[in-house]
Amino acid sequence: MDLKKMDSKNYEKYIIGTIKEYASEKVEAGAWPADEALVLAKEEYKRLLPDGLETKDNCFYTFTNDEKTVGYIWLAKSKTNPSESFVYDFAIDRAFQNKGFGTQAMKEIFIEAKNRGFKKIDLHVFGSNKRAIHVYRKLGFIPTDITMSRNL
Repeated sequence: MDLKKMDSKNYEKYIIGTIKEYASEKVEAGAWPADEALVLAKEEYKRLLPDGLETKDNCFYTFTNDEKTVGYIWLAKSKTNPSESFVYDFAIDRAFQNKGFGTQAMKEIFIEAKNRGFKKIDLHVFGSNKRAIHVYRKLGFIPTDITMSRNL
């Protein structure tokens, strides 16, 4: 598996899909109403990435295997501690899931983050994403903050 910095062509494709996916996940989690989710997601991404691919302290990568794109990751410097990083987005394309690519990709990111001088990686995962939670636990991530809700 190869880790490559994302180019502008892949970024444009990535950002459109990831905003839609994020909006959908927020709706599924019960955090946003469906009729407002896409607008809210676009606003959040614009706030986080005012300069898109060139936004300071943010790095975007694609993972490839045999010249095929397997997935992507968005890694950023923590806003509160410069020696820490945060994974804003990580995904393996459906065709490559359940084949060990997610674990392999995260191991590549650990190396890249260390090379960039980071001492720690944090991330967020939606509680309903059992597959991702399993992979992250297997890789040594531990829960640090849990938000829970209950319908009345």
